[in-house]
Amino acid sequence: MKPIKFLISLILSIVLFACISDKKKDLLGIWESFETHHDKIIITFYQDSLVLDAFNGEFHTNSQWDLDKNKIHLFNVELYDSILKEEISYKYNLNETKDTLYMKVVDGDNNDYSTLKKVDSNPFINKTKNDE
Repeated sequence: MKPIKFLISLILSIVLFACISDKKKDLLGIWESFETHHDKIIITFYQDSLVLDAFNGEFHTNSQWDLDKNKIHLFNVELYDSILKEEISYKYNLNETKDTLYMKVVDGDNNDYSTLKKVDSNPFINKTKNDE
């Protein structure tokens, strides 16, 4: 009986990991906020890291990230060479077409949310290059 329980839990773990991996793939790329209650932010999801740009590109953090069923977890959020925050978590949702991302800070204020659209490029980086 023990081998059967082990096999079932192994299969469930593989299925859960595959679902999370697919969800992580859906987030990869560049996302731009479009609300009016805070300045524009750009979040770029890479496989194992995340870059957040704000204030016209003058604010730039990077961190490691992972997710579970409905939360994105950032680890070791760095600003320059210092750890700004060891961990921060966001509840998240993607729309059906997976081109709009809703994020809200877990246990944050009502205004601690962002709605982002998937975009092809970071406008802060393009702005900097065009201004030169």
